[in-house]
Amino acid sequence: MNNRALEVKYEEFYNEHEKKRYLDFLPSLSDSIRFDDDKWVCEKRIKSAHETPYDVTIYFTKIPDKYKIMLKYYALIMLIHGNRIRTVNMNIGSVSVFLLFMDNDSLNNITILTASRFKEYIDRKGLAVNTRAGIWGDTGRFLTRMNGYDGITLKNPFTNGVYQYEKLYDYKYIPDEITDRLDVVFRDDNISLQMRCIYWLLRMIPSRISEILGMKIDCVKPFDGNFCIIIPMWKQNGGYQESISRIIHVKDEGMGGYLLAMIREQQKTALLYQEYLPDNKKDALFAYRDCYRGRATNVYRIASSKYVLNHLKKICCDYCIHDEQGKPYNVTSHQFRHNGITDRLRAGFTMAQIAEMTAHHGTAMIYASYAHLNLFPETLIEPNLYTTEESKDDKQYVLFGGRILNMDAINESRLLSNLRAHRVPGGICSDVTHCKSGMWDCLSCEHFVPEKEQLPYFEEQVIAWKDKAELFKNDSYMSISKQFERIIAKIKREDVQYNG
Repeated sequence: MNNRALEVKYEEFYNEHEKKRYLDFLPSLSDSIRFDDDKWVCEKRIKSAHETPYDVTIYFTKIPDKYKIMLKYYALIMLIHGNRIRTVNMNIGSVSVFLLFMDNDSLNNITILTASRFKEYIDRKGLAVNTRAGIWGDTGRFLTRMNGYDGITLKNPFTNGVYQYEKLYDYKYIPDEITDRLDVVFRDDNISLQMRCIYWLLRMIPSRISEILGMKIDCVKPFDGNFCIIIPMWKQNGGYQESISRIIHVKDEGMGGYLLAMIREQQKTALLYQEYLPDNKKDALFAYRDCYRGRATNVYRIASSKYVLNHLKKICCDYCIHDEQGKPYNVTSHQFRHNGITDRLRAGFTMAQIAEMTAHHGTAMIYASYAHLNLFPETLIEPNLYTTEESKDDKQYVLFGGRILNMDAINESRLLSNLRAHRVPGGICSDVTHCKSGMWDCLSCEHFVPEKEQLPYFEEQVIAWKDKAELFKNDSYMSISKQFERIIAKIKREDVQYNG
């Protein structure tokens, strides 16, 4: 036997060994999945009571028969490497488009011309750019991963991206006139309690719908005279089944008090329904009694993302909340996360504060996908402009730590008209969303000694931050105005002592 024959024999043995390892992974997904099934319901991957079997199902129904086994192994490989069920299902859907395109051809014959023809094929389908980019990228990953499967050589001409992702879709930001209408509508007691509670949580605390729907009955705790709302997260937990908790501090007053009151009512409702729910649905906050044609039935469920989406659509239709074309506005739960982040940037929150609130690990994702500040030109002033361009009188501004020095009255007024700009001692910060100085920590520090001459400045800050507090009454960050008030009181107290 020559060396070539030995290599082939070893390769076939290795593949069969790997296939067995992949098949042995199936029981970790479900006790009832059979490899030959065209639908894998992975019920062991359900992480929260609000999830349904639909959320953890992988479909192979659209795959040409001659490629089904290969694609099922590909799905198992992705799952073993930690990909979520939803991600795998989307990848399978993308690759199925390519395999349907190749149904009358062989995967052994893939060339650059194949890729060119496939691009023309998906371009004719009228799909969004991001959808086409996803199909193209998923196809390339599939060909790379499965190269060598059963001795097949798969060339991959999809390595170069031919589509430019549109990372920031402005339609994901709900216009102010729509949110104003929705805010009024969702105070209507005719809307179910659970939907009103879900709406105001999404509106006031930028979150994913899975996080809100995953909340437990025991989700509110007293803390330091106020309250904490506990919201579970799965996307940041490293792929484990158990969630990690995000803690949101809320005052029991104003809109914060309104939200807490709704949560307490929903807690009472959920407790009443516990005895009717299966064990895997117990302790979920958003339990409700199902209604059929307006009549309550003896069927008890946990609100799902599909339930929320359907109700948002129905409410926009029933209350005549229309878009510019006069059609019912198509609002989704994730849009509120875009609004919450953008509105806080407009109001002067720092990136660090927003990242803490939304549990992002960094700020790049926030700016790339959630900060729709281009919709509000008055908030957009590029700080670097002042380090590269000179004014008409040939005076170049100096940018130091995000603060602009050598300021004249005209440019000072122009900069302060920007909602992201804020006056600081000695100048103006052109963009407080980039602040890393920790100045608010200085204000509350007992060793901070305020200058008496700065009293007018501190009084201005109280007014400015109270205005911001009107926009987001439930946020603990708005205690900044109280810190300035304490400094003012300290200055006046010491002034009285000295004059006395």
